[in-house]
Amino acid sequence: MKEKDIKWKLPKHRQPVWKIFKFVFRPFFLVKNVQFLGEKFPEKCIIISNHNNKKGPMVYEFSLPISHATWGAYQMLGAYKMRFKYLRDVLYIQKNGLKKWKATLKAGIEAIFSIYTYRGMKVIPSFPDARLRRTMQYSMQCLDAGFAISLYPEDSNDGYFDEMKHFFPGFVMLSEQYFKKTGEDLPIFPMYYGRKKKKIVVGKPMYVQEFVKKGLNREEIVEQYRLAVNQLYYDHFQEK
Repeated sequence: MKEKDIKWKLPKHRQPVWKIFKFVFRPFFLVKNVQFLGEKFPEKCIIISNHNNKKGPMVYEFSLPISHATWGAYQMLGAYKMRFKYLRDVLYIQKNGLKKWKATLKAGIEAIFSIYTYRGMKVIPSFPDARLRRTMQYSMQCLDAGFAISLYPEDSNDGYFDEMKHFFPGFVMLSEQYFKKTGEDLPIFPMYYGRKKKKIVVGKPMYVQEFVKKGLNREEIVEQYRLAVNQLYYDHFQEK
């Protein structure tokens, strides 16, 4: 599917239909134990965290005390066929190891209504190619409109794990571009959700430009954030 077929528009703070959905499903996803190790979220910030399979983004949507837009697979904002193929082939078969018949059944059902969930969660299409510039543009529009940006930079091609081995650099690139545009060095909060403990821990904010001043390149900066997110896992969730 071509880029023009992916429909996205700036989300609104008021979403009456989504509020009804949240009222019905919030009890199943709400995590009441949200621990901040430092300051609370300002209105404008970037939040990076583990994805925790497909449940994580919904938990964050219902549990975090901040209005935020989130990066998500661009395929999930496309037509039904695109959503179905992504759910079946990538999420369920590649990342979760399900058998094809079971993945087909689950994807066939979920692809019907998933588009409404993604729009309600204010998902920004995350492109892996040259169209990433669109992701950046949409994200900066959301920041200017008063939405924080949350994203999941872990490499999940082989599945989701408690300890993350590699981060993609998109969030650092967003911070760099926003700083270039506005002069604001946005705080980036590392965060971790532990499903077994039903707990979210938010670390102290970290700033890209502070790392730049220390002489770190982009790859080294990304690694600092990966280590910070993993440290939350070691300190608060790893079984001793």
